[in-house]
Formats: sequence, C-alpha cells, structure tokens
Amino acid sequence: MAKQTFTVGQVLTAAQMTSLQQTAMGGGSATAKTASYTLVAADAGTTVIMNSASATTITVNTSLFAAGDTVFIVNQGAGVCTITAGTATVSTASSLALSQYETGQLYFLSTNAAVFTEYTQAAAASGSMTSIATGSFSNNALSITSIVGTYKSLVLRLNNIYVNNQDFDFRFNADTGNNYGWAQMSMNTTSIGRTNTTTSFQVTQPYIQNTYGPNFAELTIPDYANTDSWKVARCQLGGNAANTRDGAWSICTYSSTSAITGISTRTAIVSGTYVLYGVN
Repeated sequence: MAKQTFTVGQVLTAAQMTSLQQTAMGGGSATAKTASYTLVAADAGTTVIMNSASATTITVNTSLFAAGDTVFIVNQGAGVCTITAGTATVSTASSLALSQYETGQLYFLSTNAAVFTEYTQAAAASGSMTSIATGSFSNNALSITSIVGTYKSLVLRLNNIYVNNQDFDFRFNADTGNNYGWAQMSMNTTSIGRTNTTTSFQVTQPYIQNTYGPNFAELTIPDYANTDSWKVARCQLGGNAANTRDGAWSICTYSSTSAITGISTRTAIVSGTYVLYGVN
C-alpha cells in the first residue's frame, strides 16, 4: 500500500492489512503507466508498472519522498524504460535502463537522493537484438526519440514502405544543419551519387516512391552512443521498380560528437511499419 501515517488506536481494515502484507513481501499496490511518468509522493511503498511499446522514462524529483522510502518498478512493455534524475540525484551500480520484463527498486537515502538497484537478468548474448520501438505509417514521418545509449549499435527495419514522389532521407537528433555527407549506388540506374555537406542522409533515388514497391529498408548505426567521434550510418534498400529488381546502398558520415538519441525521416511515409532494435 502507499505510505501511510497511522494514529494511536487506529483499527486497520482487512484490505489494509492485506495491502501492508503485500508491501512487506516486496510487492505493494501497483499503478500501470503507458507513457513516460514522473513519480509522485503517493508512489512511496508501491509498484509502478510501465507498459509501452516505445521508449519511456520514469522521472525522480526532490522533496517527495523521505529517507527509507522505496518504489518498485516493473517494465512490462517492449520499449526500454529509463529511470531519469529530474531534480533529484539517482545513483546506481548497474543500469538505469530496464528492458522488457526487467525490474528494479528505488531506495531513497534522503528527500533528494536515491539509489536504484536493478534486478539484473542474465546478460544478453553478444549480437542479440532487443526491440526498442515499433510503429506504423499513414502519411506521417518517422520520429523516434529518447533512444537509450545502452547498446552497441542500432538497427532500424522498415517494411512495405512507400514515399509519395519524393526522395527518402534520414535525420539524427532532429538535426537540420549541414552535418551529413553521403554516397549511394542504385542498382536500377547503375548510378552513383554523393555529397559532402547536406541537411539529411539520402538513402535512395526516387525508386521508393509509391509508383514502385513495396520496399524494404534497413538502417544500421554502429557505436551510436559514443560522444568522442562522428558517427557512420549505412542503409540498404530493396524493392520493385517498374517490375525490375531494384536496390540501393548508402553510407553516411554524421559530423556530430553527440550520442544519437533520435531518428527521423525528412518526409512522410505513405504506409508500412518499422521496428528499431538495440544490438548488444
């Protein structure tokens, strides 16, 4: 049950006693969330369950909890849930990011400081892939934000996609500056294109337009979370161009030392689906 202040002579109901027993056994009343959430004082002594297919955060602020308070956190959804220090300090010896079905507990040392303990599962095998975000398109641009930096690389797969009579471009961290350089080769036109400075990463010529297709694309970004050097991304695409086999390959240098926490497309995608994976 949520943290209570009892008085002398107070008689507890059977439901209150059951809830107290559940809390003492490490459970507590649970609240389910489907979007990023900021903890409130009533969460002390309870369990917060996150259930979202996209990446989310649970934010911890000061002056809400007392020393000795605890909050148990369960990530039920496919999207990674990251415990985030708002105005409070949150320390950990492991990770603040919970993958699907991972759990952890916040223990408050004071009103403005907490320790997060992750109940770590067996380490994922090298090369294993974890779904971070999924979605579909209906004349909307791709926009994935709050990507955690706990993986070695990212793989974004787009299935059965069409773009309405425009080229197909990616951007990172919503960056619209002249910070992208790319080179590409198209199978259908046997042409090679390149540019050193542009505002997005073009991955194909117009053969992904809705007069052709359906199309499949896979974007790979190794070492995306490093803050020491520029990033390199590569994309391969396959589809149907006027009943002939078509493909395109592109590589990009992104001139930023910031970790990549967001991926978007410059234009809307008519239809299709996507899955973003973190690779261990």
